[in-house]
Amino acid sequence: HVIRVGGLGARLTKSAKTEYETSLEGLEGEEYNTKLREIHQRTAEKALEVAKENKGIYIKAAQFIAALQGGAGDHGIPKEYVNVLQALCDHAPQTTFEEVEQVLVTEFGKGSSQKFRSFDKEPLAAASLAQVHRAVTHEGVEVAVKVQHPGLWDMMASDFGVFTTMAASMKPGGFDLSWLVQDFQVSLTAELDFKIEASNAIKVAEMLKHRSRVK
Repeated sequence: HVIRVGGLGARLTKSAKTEYETSLEGLEGEEYNTKLREIHQRTAEKALEVAKENKGIYIKAAQFIAALQGGAGDHGIPKEYVNVLQALCDHAPQTTFEEVEQVLVTEFGKGSSQKFRSFDKEPLAAASLAQVHRAVTHEGVEVAVKVQHPGLWDMMASDFGVFTTMAASMKPGGFDLSWLVQDFQVSLTAELDFKIEASNAIKVAEMLKHRSRVK
């Protein structure tokens, strides 16, 4: 079950905006900084729950933020968000085999039993955007089949509408997060386009074809 803009995301945006605007009023110096860190921590924990509930792109967004720890640091986004959302870096929702079958039929017009000699129902690995299954082609070649979780492209427009609203409304402690949403959208759009990944894989294979131990 996925809750969109009318649910947890909207409530988080409203409550966080109110808290940032009202709780810091009249505070100065260390008292201000302490209260600001407390609000960052509470809001980050709420954001974690929103990501867990909505899954998909929300989890990827949380992972994107958590990865900023080695980049802009506190100057880019409060460290409380980075620290809390790191909990989702190993979070891997799985698509059911029935849904995987539907993706294969939609993309190829054939299910796994028709497209491959064998196809493992359990994924070898799963991540926020896709999962990988071991399969063997009818020619006997063992392959890894990367299957995108269904519906992600359809969710992008509404999800980024939520993210943009959150960034524009909250501005936690004066941090403008609009740049983060823009960077994430560019990154995610490229990552969801498996044709780009396939093209890169072909290029790497060509560059490494002289190495007998690389297949």
